[in-house]
Amino acid sequence: MPPARSAFRLAALLAAAVAAAAPALADTKKADPIPPPDPSFLVMEPIDAPIVDSGRIDGVLHLSIAVKTKSADDAAGLAKRMPELRAASLAAAIEFARLHASPYTPVNVARLSAMIAPPIKRLDKGIEKVLIVKVSADEG
Repeated sequence: MPPARSAFRLAALLAAAVAAAAPALADTKKADPIPPPDPSFLVMEPIDAPIVDSGRIDGVLHLSIAVKTKSADDAAGLAKRMPELRAASLAAAIEFARLHASPYTPVNVARLSAMIAPPIKRLDKGIEKVLIVKVSADEG
């Protein structure tokens, strides 16, 4: 038997073996269930703050924030005060964008966090952490 023909038969045999084993392997692995969300987290709607330089708008700072509270009850109470949370977040984001943001450089998230966390934490003693989930700056 020529070597090309035996190589072809071997490849066909391996392909058939893999095809036969695939359904058996697929049946044994089940998808992991998604855990329920932690009720002590409160996710805020995204914030867009203008990047102003020399009196003109150069771009937009896009920001997504989540607040971790000490308990689920604190999160439920804080959800009722969402306008206050957004106002404190927006004011701090505008100040950061004015002083430290540019659409042409990476956002300094450590500095942003240091500017945003204190005004938000002052709103309620139940706030444990302020988490910046997503941030970007562009020419808008």
